[in-house]
Amino acid sequence: MAIFEKGEHYVHRITLRDRTGVKTSASTVTDEILDPCGNILLYNASMTLESVGEYYYNFQLSSNATYGKYRTIVVAVNATGKIAKFESEFYIMPWKIDRDIRQITGISETKSISDDDICDIAWNSYKYALRDVFTHHYKDSPNSVNNSSTVYQTSYYPIADIYGDGSVTGWSSSCASDITGYWIDSNNHWNKARVNVTESHNGEITLYQVDGVTEIPSSNQGVYLDYWSEYDNFDLEIFRRAVAYLSAHEVVNRFNELDRTTLADLNSNRPIIISNPKRFYYEYKRYIRMIRNPRCGVA
Repeated sequence: MAIFEKGEHYVHRITLRDRTGVKTSASTVTDEILDPCGNILLYNASMTLESVGEYYYNFQLSSNATYGKYRTIVVAVNATGKIAKFESEFYIMPWKIDRDIRQITGISETKSISDDDICDIAWNSYKYALRDVFTHHYKDSPNSVNNSSTVYQTSYYPIADIYGDGSVTGWSSSCASDITGYWIDSNNHWNKARVNVTESHNGEITLYQVDGVTEIPSSNQGVYLDYWSEYDNFDLEIFRRAVAYLSAHEVVNRFNELDRTTLADLNSNRPIIISNPKRFYYEYKRYIRMIRNPRCGVA
């Protein structure tokens, strides 16, 4: 498992071994990649045989890729038709946060904590921090602009980039829309609305029915939005630092879990002293407050 940025090359490598642990090749080895929404990006693609038992596939990540966990599925078939399936994951995130985590915690590149665990912690911390720094607005009724039947303004703005991909988007074929909407018709039936973001900073949007052309009828019983808003002084660099510290806090917790402690770690004659185990979490909250609260200078 690893963390990648948009537009990078993902080289998927796999090693095949027989029951005795000896490297072996197969008749066919195919690769499949699914994005966080479950869409198939790569299907039944033949992997390249590099040496006995060693296969790889070079995949170009889109510059518009959705952030999140990507699944990979490798299917190997031997000469007798026996099938083996191997599943793994990788993440696409805005930056190589795993490096920041190791730097803050002082954990080296050794396997004291696996790369897989680092990636999982980083992604979950990133999602948590996004929702900690922004404000959620559910069932918000937008305001019509100039009595228009299609142009509206959200009650709260700027509209937040809740997926942290550098742009605020409405209607999307992916699962990463930053703002969604629905409307109630004259028969009190629920209908999905197509929300397009015109200007996120002042909350300007357009609303249509799902075809993107037909206006929502004036006989509607209500139009509602689900979105997040950001603070005026939101600072991306400070936010990234906050995520790194939250991740570092979770890494420290991983080491402090009792079920991960071995007999070699325990000594009844030696007290275990943990110096401020929440120090990284306090630093995370400090950075979050810097974004939420105006910073006043001293005259």
